[in-house]
Amino acid sequence: MKRAKTKSLETINRQIMKSRINIIMLLVFLLCLLLVFRLGYLQIVKGDTYQEEVENAQFVEINQSVPRGEIYDRNGNLLVGNASKKAVYFTRHRNMSSGEIMDVAVELSDYIDMETENLSLRDKQDYLISRYPDEVERLMAEEQTLLENGNISQEQFNQELYQRIDEERISDILTEEDLNTIAIYVEMINARELNPVVIKSEGVTEEEFAEINESLDTLEGITTGMDWERDYPYGETLRTVLGEVSSSEEGLPRELLDHYMALGYSRNDRVGKTYLEYQYENVLRGEKEQVKYTTDKSGEIISQEVVKEGEPGDDLYLTIDINLQLEIEELAEHHLTSLREMAEEIQQRNSRSGEIDYTIIPEYLNTVVLVVQDPNNGDVLAMVGKQLDDNGEIVDYHYGALTSTYAVGSSVKGATVATGYQNDVIEAGETLVDEPLNFSGNEQAISSFFNRDGKVALDDQEALMVSSNVYMMKIALGLAGLEYHEGMSLPTDIQDAANKLRNGLNQFGLGVSTGIDLPNEARGLSPDLSNAPGSYLNLSIGQYDTYSALQLSQYVSTIANGGNRVGLHMAKEVREGDANEEGAVLQSFNGKVLNTVEFSPAELSQIQKGFFDVFNTHDTATDRYGTGWDAYHELEPKAAGKTGTAEAHFNGDNVLNQTYTGYAPYENPDMAFSIIFPNMPYTVPFFPAQYLGRDVINKYYELYHEQEPVAPYEYNTNEFYSRLVYDSY
Repeated sequence: MKRAKTKSLETINRQIMKSRINIIMLLVFLLCLLLVFRLGYLQIVKGDTYQEEVENAQFVEINQSVPRGEIYDRNGNLLVGNASKKAVYFTRHRNMSSGEIMDVAVELSDYIDMETENLSLRDKQDYLISRYPDEVERLMAEEQTLLENGNISQEQFNQELYQRIDEERISDILTEEDLNTIAIYVEMINARELNPVVIKSEGVTEEEFAEINESLDTLEGITTGMDWERDYPYGETLRTVLGEVSSSEEGLPRELLDHYMALGYSRNDRVGKTYLEYQYENVLRGEKEQVKYTTDKSGEIISQEVVKEGEPGDDLYLTIDINLQLEIEELAEHHLTSLREMAEEIQQRNSRSGEIDYTIIPEYLNTVVLVVQDPNNGDVLAMVGKQLDDNGEIVDYHYGALTSTYAVGSSVKGATVATGYQNDVIEAGETLVDEPLNFSGNEQAISSFFNRDGKVALDDQEALMVSSNVYMMKIALGLAGLEYHEGMSLPTDIQDAANKLRNGLNQFGLGVSTGIDLPNEARGLSPDLSNAPGSYLNLSIGQYDTYSALQLSQYVSTIANGGNRVGLHMAKEVREGDANEEGAVLQSFNGKVLNTVEFSPAELSQIQKGFFDVFNTHDTATDRYGTGWDAYHELEPKAAGKTGTAEAHFNGDNVLNQTYTGYAPYENPDMAFSIIFPNMPYTVPFFPAQYLGRDVINKYYELYHEQEPVAPYEYNTNEFYSRLVYDSY
């Protein structure tokens, strides 16, 4: 039997070593191969990317703010400009620590004085910890020992410190110089790398500016330059509607942060916050200057180069005529204050005589809003709102024409008549009987103001002239497929009819957006009508839904121009910014026809003639007057329009909203207007407010048609006192 061969121990060890070397070599080979692949990937695939990052580490482009475009009225009068002012800037270099920033703030504190009233306690506490460690140790000696021994955490130590160092204690330690330094530091510490921030732009003195310029070499990151702020040559006129711009300290407003960040803005950019400044931010913002900084390896700036000059924003020209705006503001103030004074005088007379309780509450009479526009193209020529504050002082309320809505009463009846035509309820010239409407279950009959107890046959034209409530309510019944007869029940199935009526009102702009190029437009209230037949009938006479002065103006303009509902707009054109002259027109805004109301010529004529009669006609045969005859019949050339009165409640008391809307001249109108006086006394004939409409037309004729000036209407308490009737209109 053969004996098996056995390997010596030395041979076995050699084989093991050889295997290990082979494995190591294989691993080395694989690692080298991986390295080759990785280097190839970095050079070929990612090479451009990393090269760009290397270059960006040395050359960084940033944007600097430029002045916004200016805003002008339609005639080139400057409404919003830019006032330049000296400013001190700080640019944070790369890797700059908070300690280094504090050192610069300490140095800069010797050159400028800052406002310190709004410094937070936390800012002062942090400064105390940083700059007065000995004081902190003295105040927190026991806690410091506990912290060093590990008995309390750093967080616990900090909480105790912030609670103990209150405002009173810190004021005993920090000097005025310290507070000034803190104010500077607060502005600097939030700066992003290589993005200049304003440290001070309000009240930089010539001395401060000069001294800093002389010391720029020693003040790291500090530069001087010019900043700007919005300037308003016409003061508070239209101030709210023109809008606001964020400050250099504020940057992107918190409530608009996501909106602007999505558009590529930086957090410290100054932007439009409200109304026109916000709406036309893309026009007004301009193109920012691009600066390329060269930094060394430590991140410090060693040179800078302007890559692209900044350009101010383009200029926005509005449809507003500032001269007309100012004149109508004066008229609105005159009428509002005069009506308030008359109400106060009548209240005093009542108090002395004790004849009748007229419940005239003067302080309720505190608001007027009105709009003047071109009815043909949607240009808003003037938008005015005035209020009397608690002290009886006039304050601007221009945005109320856009944001406040009211029940407007009979002014809407032209739209009700048109809805009757379109749904084959009435024909042009059709006669209906105006009579008290007695419904089953109703204790009080519904009647028109001019006819409380008789039966009067009226066609559509005269129904508008005398403002027949009954004529309109019979149209509403017809939309529900019903014909009135005495003692009938109110309709129950009115949803379809209500939709028809509301759609008819909407087609004129009532209850829908006017298309105005401003944010926050109110569309009004349109409550559910499915179980409210009485409210449905009231809707037909403007006593239910609510509308704005802008909507009321668009409505009457649609009648004036023959049926085109033209979108309202404040912007007329955009021009290239040019400090020396009007720039080239870059964009024009023309009124867009939002819809066309379907009239036959005969139907349109009936409504327009009815509106003419409201202002101009006294029917001697019946001794009936148009509801606006008193104020408007002497105008030349003639105007047309509609008046309205809506019952409302204010603080639990009965009040009336008085509305007036119209257009002029009657032939080929080039202006339309709407006026709303809310919360007027609930009395007859407390309607002298309609004279504001007359004065507005006269002022327009004076400015646009070169007519002789006409003095504003002067109120005479004696004329109205003897005619007052309580709780009736």
